[in-house]
Amino acid sequence: MLDEERYRSLTCDEYESAVGIGAYYTQTRGIGGLIKVLPEDFEVWEVLNGGLDARERFERWRPPPYPPVRNALLVVKKRDRETLRVAADLAKILGVRLRAVKTYGLKDRRAVAWQFVAVPARSVLDRVDVPIEVRGAQALVVGEAHSVETRELLYNAFRVLVREADPDQEVLENFVREVNSRGVPNFYGLQRFGVSRPITHLVGYHLVRGDLEAAARAFVGLHTPHEQEHVIEFRRSFLESGDWSWAAMNAPKSLVYERALLRHLASNPGDFAGAFRRLPLRIRRLLVESYASYVFNRALTENLRDGVPLDEPLEGDLVARVDRFGRPERKLYEVSRWNIVEAARRVREGTMAILMPHPGHSVRLPQNERGKAILRALEQDGLRPSSFRLRDLPEAGSMGGYRAVTLRPLRISARAVKEDGVLVEMALPRGSFATVVLRELMKQRCALAYVGKRVH
Repeated sequence: MLDEERYRSLTCDEYESAVGIGAYYTQTRGIGGLIKVLPEDFEVWEVLNGGLDARERFERWRPPPYPPVRNALLVVKKRDRETLRVAADLAKILGVRLRAVKTYGLKDRRAVAWQFVAVPARSVLDRVDVPIEVRGAQALVVGEAHSVETRELLYNAFRVLVREADPDQEVLENFVREVNSRGVPNFYGLQRFGVSRPITHLVGYHLVRGDLEAAARAFVGLHTPHEQEHVIEFRRSFLESGDWSWAAMNAPKSLVYERALLRHLASNPGDFAGAFRRLPLRIRRLLVESYASYVFNRALTENLRDGVPLDEPLEGDLVARVDRFGRPERKLYEVSRWNIVEAARRVREGTMAILMPHPGHSVRLPQNERGKAILRALEQDGLRPSSFRLRDLPEAGSMGGYRAVTLRPLRISARAVKEDGVLVEMALPRGSFATVVLRELMKQRCALAYVGKRVH
């Protein structure tokens, strides 16, 4: 059962276990260090179908020869800002609704990121040949967006500087060799849940169990020791008083989504469904999906600790073919005694992946220890897959989906730079987290090292 009290006194070495991550897979010695000390230490950019490289298109930008007709494709460079905040600002500048701004994925906040965005063509017809300035970002029109489906994203490329590390080249080479051979557990990274305040899965948990008031209280009031002091004080005061009107008047301006929810409750006491509908639909769904991600992480950690192999299929497993960019196809195959040898061969070759569900009301569970681990995690929280239908907030419900149990980089290198730096360059399949690879390399006790905070 999730315990909210635990999060109010969360120590930095408990952050990963708080989001379900609890084991390492690789055998190489950790190099320690810090990432994201500066946003420039962590660079990430998208590559779409056809090899359309966001960083290259931004740095070599020229106005398109013809104006877009239906949907315009923009390339955005952002620094130290959340993707959804940039999208909201862009929507306001262009005079369109937020849901009309389509992204192909979310990128790390504490980073310099280049990514593609699609918007209605009519909104940029007078801006085709000039940069669009957004706070902390710049957008450029590059042409027509022929598709706004997330499957257009081939992979994400990363260039990461690890500072204050042990740059032992032999360790780095052994790590790269091991990761190329076995991969790493495909956890959902800490940023899925909030970095300094990893509580989105707690809010999602309350939504899934149908207690919208508890979800709103957690969304506004739940705090961790690593937030800014004035924000902690506001959240603590709200939890003590339970006064929604007071909270609406006193919420810090930086809490944009909390303020939107609180303003509705101040005017419409008790309408918690309406309050959550003041948040963008994508945020509502992310809260629910964060809880599903937490369950996935818990189940994967349990499998690791129990010795369930991640790189060998078991009878009852669900597998799928993957393309050369590591993307699983939608058709699933069940492993049986009749095909397990062939499935194992294809998994070793990298042409098939073992999948595990991130839960929802329509997923198919493997009939083995992987499926049982998912069910146990849900049952411990008093829930079941059908709970994800969300009677009071159905538009935020989740059908669920499937995720490879291991993450194999499409390419990866690591080399020493200067006296105590390590430069890691890699390309990862869509939907995976660079920090999941980096945690296996660094093996830091305190997860805040992955956001540039020194461990004392």
